Amino acid sequence: MRISQKADYALRALLDLALNARKGTPVPTSEIARRARVPRKFLESILVELRKAGLVASRRGPDGGHLLSREPEAITLGKIRAAVDGPLRVVERARQRPGDPLDAGLRQVWGEVEGGIEGLLERITLEDICRRVDASRKVADFSI
Repeated sequence: MRISQKADYALRALLDLALNARKGTPVPTSEIARRARVPRKFLESILVELRKAGLVASRRGPDGGHLLSREPEAITLGKIRAAVDGPLRVVERARQRPGDPLDAGLRQVWGEVEGGIEGLLERITLEDICRRVDASRKVADFSI
């Protein structure tokens, strides 16, 4: 399975909001783009999709910006990926041949693979990833 650049950028933006935004204080797109290292124009379109999926809230005006619309523990990697990439498909579905046992068997196997991947993505939350980021920031520095 390959994670799209769009899904990676969406995760980076949401991580930025989870790690840096103060409760109730919107973060401007330009700040998210700079810290998350995401091209601003691309980020703008991604944030629209995340807002439509209910993962981000946006406010207009001079003090406007974006913030998480849910707690980080309620946002899964699966929801983020689905918001920007749509349904998970391990293999593009070719024209189905009714009654072909080979085709039916392969569809069943690929369906199980997709289910396993989706299950894993739904178990990993934004909060889990934030904890990993925080832990990597706390690595001891013995430099002089």
